[in-house]
Amino acid sequence: MGRRVDRDLFGKPIKRRRPRYEWSLGRAENSTLPVRAARIRWLATKLPRNRTYMMPQETFYVFDEAKSSFVYGCFVATTVLCAAFVEHWLAGQLVDIGFAKEAGRGLASMLDCCRKHDFLNSPVLIRIERLRTIRTPFLHLKQFDHPHTIGQRTLRDRRHPFSVMEEDAKESLITMYAVATSRFTTP
Repeated sequence: MGRRVDRDLFGKPIKRRRPRYEWSLGRAENSTLPVRAARIRWLATKLPRNRTYMMPQETFYVFDEAKSSFVYGCFVATTVLCAAFVEHWLAGQLVDIGFAKEAGRGLASMLDCCRKHDFLNSPVLIRIERLRTIRTPFLHLKQFDHPHTIGQRTLRDRRHPFSVMEEDAKESLITMYAVATSRFTTP
């Protein structure tokens, strides 16, 4: 059965115009399609596919939205969500083996505990520490001259903030996957 067409008093079909915001969104979607596709290709080359991860629902949504945020160019959100995933994962692992107190004190405390007891290999711990340092100024306002703020890092590296944040997001995603695939060793 065909779609019902509204008609005016003279029987002519009434043309429905898309609202301006829909037109603007469609135009933006079309103009960013190639760059979003490139980000999906990057994800496909750097991160494992067809892998099943067991995790709580909240942790899964953080994991999934970190990837989506990256594809859509929300690089601060990507970095923050990747750090949240790492915190979820580490806290779950530490609680399971009896370190609930350390798990409840934040990422720095969890990293100290993992280093002290050699729960994770050094390269993964280094990646997590780097993620923590770039994430912190977005969560906790720092003074302009703090060395880890985006302003200081862009001045120091002479790069555009967007470029720095995109690179941070890529590193954050790689760290998130490294954590998700790491073996947590216990004594």
